[in-house]
Amino acid sequence: MKLMIVDDEPKIRKGLFKLLSAQEGWQVVGVYEDAPSALKDLYELEADVIITDIKMPEVSGLDLIRQIRERSLNIRIIILSGYSNFSYAQKAIELGVTRYLLKPTDPRELLSLLKEMERELLPKVPEAEPDQRPDGENEVGNLLVVKAIQYIEVHYGGRITLKDMAEELHLSPNYLCELFKRHTGKNLMEYVTEYRMQKAKTYLSHVEYRVGDVAEMVGYKEAKYFSSAFKKAYGMTPLEYRNRR
Repeated sequence: MKLMIVDDEPKIRKGLFKLLSAQEGWQVVGVYEDAPSALKDLYELEADVIITDIKMPEVSGLDLIRQIRERSLNIRIIILSGYSNFSYAQKAIELGVTRYLLKPTDPRELLSLLKEMERELLPKVPEAEPDQRPDGENEVGNLLVVKAIQYIEVHYGGRITLKDMAEELHLSPNYLCELFKRHTGKNLMEYVTEYRMQKAKTYLSHVEYRVGDVAEMVGYKEAKYFSSAFKKAYGMTPLEYRNRR
């Protein structure tokens, strides 16, 4: 897996390079102190993942991500930021950032996230000819379910509807629900809620986020509705969960 690091803090760049280059099978193809330098090398280096700061001189991390998306580059992006400003996180979600992590970042959390991405990047087993694949439908179904889960991971902070997800995957809503249930054993929209609640627990560990902020970050416009969903999932309110930690 090829990685790029973009951060204007030398200590952060050095630490990330040391951490990531020590992992077997990972290659840090570029380390940059500013966004323009990283953009210049994007096509040549073909990075799979970019880890970037959000506040940098001249061109911000958000501007970097916006330009990457405008070029339709299929690169996974992780933001490491010292800023808990909700508007930054919201904009990052809109731009399709894979994760928004706050500094100081737990190295174990970052490595776990990158290993998850590495598994997603592993090449798929080549498809055999139709007459050699009696279980071919299951393989295609699994891939579509993976794509549905990836859609949820990108869009969980915004509005997710069954109709939009089905259109994105070129399936009928009923067939998508049936496929998801068959391969995961879970109801699709219940999975969306479950994923949002898991993300909410992570955000609640950061005391700088108010419950209302967390609600918006995981796709709920009303904090009251979010609190109700959280209590249904975990038997306690978001504040109770935070205070017991």
